[in-house]
Amino acid sequence: MPETIAKRPLPKRPETGLLAWQATIGYISGQYSLDAMLSFQAYPAEDGLVLWSASATWGQNGEHVQGRDSLPAALRDLWKEIDHNHVIFEQREAILRRPANYADDEWLDKDTQHILERLILISQTVYGMDWRLVMLYQPVEKPDARVHARLLAENQGLQTGGQGATLVDACRDLYRNAAPDFVAHSGKKLEDII
Repeated sequence: MPETIAKRPLPKRPETGLLAWQATIGYISGQYSLDAMLSFQAYPAEDGLVLWSASATWGQNGEHVQGRDSLPAALRDLWKEIDHNHVIFEQREAILRRPANYADDEWLDKDTQHILERLILISQTVYGMDWRLVMLYQPVEKPDARVHARLLAENQGLQTGGQGATLVDACRDLYRNAAPDFVAHSGKKLEDII
């Protein structure tokens, strides 16, 4: 009599690289350290360019990259550092969810890309070279507090934030909270800035 082998379907690959990163941080949190966190930042450079940094930390471990010309480049290079220096995944199912092999246009969904571009454009317009956009993801139990977004403008004394279940939610919350400051520092209506 032939032997029956139970075979589970492989998990679906996350739709975007950011979702793959969130799944990876969730895996690290569950397997290694509850304090696992992904963070990334956008900040101004000369000639109107925007640079990105990214880091992942858990327990006493962490990796960091900076000075990348796009968020996809920062997240891709961060994974390369982690994959080179640490053994994260031990099961084949988990390996399929790693934040690797995504094209540049597959790292963010369109809504998230749009709100990030809008926040960066307004920050450049209103604060010039004095701004930093910081985003954090931590797989905490409370879903609407998993993603935090902060806008800092040191010379303007601005430090405002937002949070949500997704990056787009946190960025929208940040946008609403920062809108009065955008208007106050630009002297224009918000619609005229963007």
